[in-house]
Amino acid sequence: MKLQEPELKCALIQFESLMRELPDRRESLPQFKKFILFFLRIKTRSVPLPTSEIMSILKREKPTLFSIMRRELSNNLIFNIITHIDAEYWGAKKRLNELLQKLKS
Repeated sequence: MKLQEPELKCALIQFESLMRELPDRRESLPQFKKFILFFLRIKTRSVPLPTSEIMSILKREKPTLFSIMRRELSNNLIFNIITHIDAEYWGAKKRLNELLQKLKS
């Protein structure tokens, strides 16, 4: 089943690129913060925004960055909430990959 969510598709491709290209260090925080704020503004019509999946993957694959984000942005309500979302990593990774495949097909 093909999904028509071009903005979400672009965001997920951008997330993959950030995960691949940016190091797990403090210097990457501004780019990830900017991405997450952009991501949370996306309006989808046919699927829920995969916020818990994004945050679970970020927490597991970039633990230093995630920890810094949680600590330094805790005074921001949005970041305080999303950095405390708890989802199982492998399930989140599978759901996000399946969603991306549906968006690409």
